[in-house]
Amino acid sequence: MKAIRRTAGVLAAALALALPTTATAGASTLEQKTYVWRGYLSAGECTMAPGTTWTLYSDGTARLDARVSSLGDEDAWLMWAHLKDAGGALLGDIRVYGSTSTKFVKNLHDRRTYRWIAKGQFDPDLFDLVKRMSLSKHC
Repeated sequence: MKAIRRTAGVLAAALALALPTTATAGASTLEQKTYVWRGYLSAGECTMAPGTTWTLYSDGTARLDARVSSLGDEDAWLMWAHLKDAGGALLGDIRVYGSTSTKFVKNLHDRRTYRWIAKGQFDPDLFDLVKRMSLSKHC
């Protein structure tokens, strides 16, 4: 009987340790910086609408939210996102998430407007230095 009680006590302790806790003392939230393009961006027959937004997070991830369109068929919007310091010096480029490529691509198969959500990554050590962004583009 003692062995059963001891085993049951150990099992109950193990289950209690496996349950999630709600304590937030050590939890931290990510800092973020948002850059919004207020005008139209054009390249060839392609256009990116005002409101294009890049959000940078302190963990080195980034998110693009944009609307792109083309006057032609079978086009593609190619874009490179550059991170810059307060003086405009290039710190680095955002890479496509899970890749080493810095070229973001959105295929535009017909004359519709597409919502473009993309995820990127950059060196998180640059986060505090980033004060500006610029985009290079091609269609």
